Amino acid sequence: MYSAAFIFVFVLFMLVYFLFLNKTYRNSYDEAVVKINRGQGLSSVARELEKEGVIYNRYVFIAAGRLFGYQENIIPGEYRFGNGLTNIDILKMITDPFLTRNVTLTIPEGLNIRQIGRLLSRQFNLDSVKFVNEAGNDSLLSELGVEAENLEGFLFPDTYNLNISARGGMEREIVRIMFSEFKRKVTTVMYEEMKRRKLKLKDVVTMASIIEGETRFKPEKKIIAGVYYNRLKKRMKLEADPTVQYVLPGGPKRRLAYSDLKFESPYNTYLHTGLPPGPINNPGLSSILAAIYPEENNYLYFVAKGDGSHRFASTFDEHKQNIQQYRKYLQELENKKSDTLK
Repeated sequence: MYSAAFIFVFVLFMLVYFLFLNKTYRNSYDEAVVKINRGQGLSSVARELEKEGVIYNRYVFIAAGRLFGYQENIIPGEYRFGNGLTNIDILKMITDPFLTRNVTLTIPEGLNIRQIGRLLSRQFNLDSVKFVNEAGNDSLLSELGVEAENLEGFLFPDTYNLNISARGGMEREIVRIMFSEFKRKVTTVMYEEMKRRKLKLKDVVTMASIIEGETRFKPEKKIIAGVYYNRLKKRMKLEADPTVQYVLPGGPKRRLAYSDLKFESPYNTYLHTGLPPGPINNPGLSSILAAIYPEENNYLYFVAKGDGSHRFASTFDEHKQNIQQYRKYLQELENKKSDTLK
């Protein structure tokens, strides 16, 4: 007959084992990748880990986390978990600010520096303000050989594999890495074409950023580039909506109002002739190539169709007809919404 003390010790040992010492082995040799977002609590994280087979039981994991006070210290980021980890191993991984993590950072095309900073803050707990400041840091600009107020337009949007820690300090390094990728993507052949066409790199990137802001539809990018170069040759204002969106005090809008077009800024191409002072976002390679190799055409205007593509026109009369078609499309869309709500 076992004594009560022995039973108590045995139960306590089993509890400790399942809470802290039990290792998890999944049916895969590959690492499990789990992304923890800012604001996720212990329960939510436990569900994700259980779903991916990183832990056996989320309730046991939650109990271990609460018992040792880990629930208040979870660090957002992308984590890779191998086999043979205990609950305590995993809790330490997701709460240790000194631990370096291998993460995948994807920067979409067309984000400006401020938006990239917010993405880094949201996904990896980095300092968005520090990132923006580093992208305009005079000593870093000098080190990189860039003559500009900041690196807007020169941070290449791509997917990067990085090693970061929650202690921070990676903001400047990420700026360097993204700028280095920009330098790698812009080839000698592209520089030679710019030289042949008497184009400055900053002007090319500025044009590319406007094209990026206008469309994600790659087949049209060189056509739009042709339109804007045609307008520049004729000393017409570019009248590009994305340049206005860039400087609006409240941030970009879904649709600009007529009053927005009067907002005073050297970036407002409805008010000022020529290119704006610099890029308005960080364009992808297809937009940069469009700015270097524009389509030769006679178009001076374009307007959205509503499906992501555009109608182009050589005369203002054609353009007005295209505008009417777009307005008709918007009205039909509004009518469909009204019918759905009835």
